[in-house]
Amino acid sequence: MPPRAYLSPSDLLDDLGITEPGEIIVEALATHCGATILEQPLAGCEARLIGYGDRAIITVNSASSVERRRFSAAHELGHWVRDRGRVAAACSEEMLAGRWQDKGRESGANRFAADLLLPDPIFRPRARNRPITLSSVRDLGVAFRTSVTATAIRLVELGSLPGMVVCSGPKGRLWFVRGPDVPKELFPLKAPGKGSVAYDLLQGKTDAGGAEVDADNWIDHPDAGHYEIHEDSMRVAKDLVLTLLWWKDEAQIMDLDEDE
Repeated sequence: MPPRAYLSPSDLLDDLGITEPGEIIVEALATHCGATILEQPLAGCEARLIGYGDRAIITVNSASSVERRRFSAAHELGHWVRDRGRVAAACSEEMLAGRWQDKGRESGANRFAADLLLPDPIFRPRARNRPITLSSVRDLGVAFRTSVTATAIRLVELGSLPGMVVCSGPKGRLWFVRGPDVPKELFPLKAPGKGSVAYDLLQGKTDAGGAEVDADNWIDHPDAGHYEIHEDSMRVAKDLVLTLLWWKDEAQIMDLDEDE
């Protein structure tokens, strides 16, 4: 009998009765969906998928970290579940880190992987009251064995503090995710300002770091210069920088609420 077709990661997790981070075993989930995961050295991509009929082979780069291999495998599984008619895919590090906001196949596979490896009912209680920082992301990433980018997005989406995650490249902002408590009026600039850590990272002046910076280095709002925001940035690929923005002082958000 062919494997069951799943419409969403939550359907798959519910079907298998998964309730704890340690139970999210990608190889077992893939097998349940008719796919086999192999680890081999790969050049030019982090993972690839070859499917035929109801069966598929997912190969992930054995030279990558455990977290990257797990996300790469879940990403390809997303292709397999979402795009059964397409029998082949190869995904680079830039696709895995840089495609999150458009409506294309790669963004869809990234979202599938995040929902599968960091499911809302399991992740949200563990993210509650966590500072929006890379330290929190790393701690949660250890528990869920997930990549920095995916964990950062879920912390912003499902945590209880106001934050935003932004991915920037040499030509400026690639994508961003706003937390539910951040007003839509607070929109990120097209590129990080010169007073930001991310700007220095993109110029090759530093490796990573966190700091309180003027909000107008990040936020496109006429009053942004009156406020500070906590920035935590790191390089996640050769030319990509991931930034967590945290309204540690919520004055800007409260002032906007009062204006409304």
